[in-house]
Amino acid sequence: MLPQTHKAQRCTLELGDISLEVAMLPDGSYRLSYIQASEVVDKSRNSMLRFCRSNYLKSLLGKDFECYTPSGGISIKGANRPIIPITFELACLYWQKCAAEGNIKARALVIALLKRSLYDLADAAFGIPRHHQERDCLLAEDLSDAGVARIEVASQSLAQQQLSSRQPETLTERELKLKIQLAKLDLERERLQHRQDKNPFPAKDIDKIGVAPWQVTSWTQKTLGWSDASATNQLLRQLGYGLKSKHWLTVKIIGDLWVMPHSSFNSLVEVVEKFKSGQSWH
Repeated sequence: MLPQTHKAQRCTLELGDISLEVAMLPDGSYRLSYIQASEVVDKSRNSMLRFCRSNYLKSLLGKDFECYTPSGGISIKGANRPIIPITFELACLYWQKCAAEGNIKARALVIALLKRSLYDLADAAFGIPRHHQERDCLLAEDLSDAGVARIEVASQSLAQQQLSSRQPETLTERELKLKIQLAKLDLERERLQHRQDKNPFPAKDIDKIGVAPWQVTSWTQKTLGWSDASATNQLLRQLGYGLKSKHWLTVKIIGDLWVMPHSSFNSLVEVVEKFKSGQSWH
């Protein structure tokens, strides 16, 4: 931890709509706040903590690598509170890991920063004096809603190509999977019948009050032409329609079932259509 008499300087990096506070230590090295590094890709601070403790990171940087400790904060000139610092390297590894797991914002951020670095190197090699405002515009375009959507569509297309290139399932494999699915359905049907007397609301009437989660996900996937349900659910959370948002109700059937009322689903239809067309959905 730095002595309180040696406060770090700070500046702000503007990456499109993303603002990153950068601290410069007295030795000239740079640090980011671990909280901000996780928030820019819509992750909690606990996500960064788990990453720092993961075997994945230790395999990359060695078992002796120390990430940070809650008591290892550094004071910043002009700031009321110290920050818990992480290096650029750690932030990039974290964003890359989030991108590989399907985080849409992390994927766009990683690609945008890579493109920016390649442009800088290419301009230097060819001796092109590109104005910093032009570079900033390119970065902002890559991190805009439309840019993020383009990256996601390209990723989905690549995933579909990889899926189509796999060897087709044999008849025996398909039959086995079908039998397993049928067995699960039979068990669920028996469980529902056994607990029918405890159902205050019949499941068959659920469409009278709203749309079930799997129907919302399926409709959104079909509308956007996506195949990845997890990426679709992540997009719904970014658009403000995740299960923990105000757009859902809980209905007692067997346990709690989330239901999106028709009014909220109609507003979601408009938001997704705007997202698809590249318009602002805020």
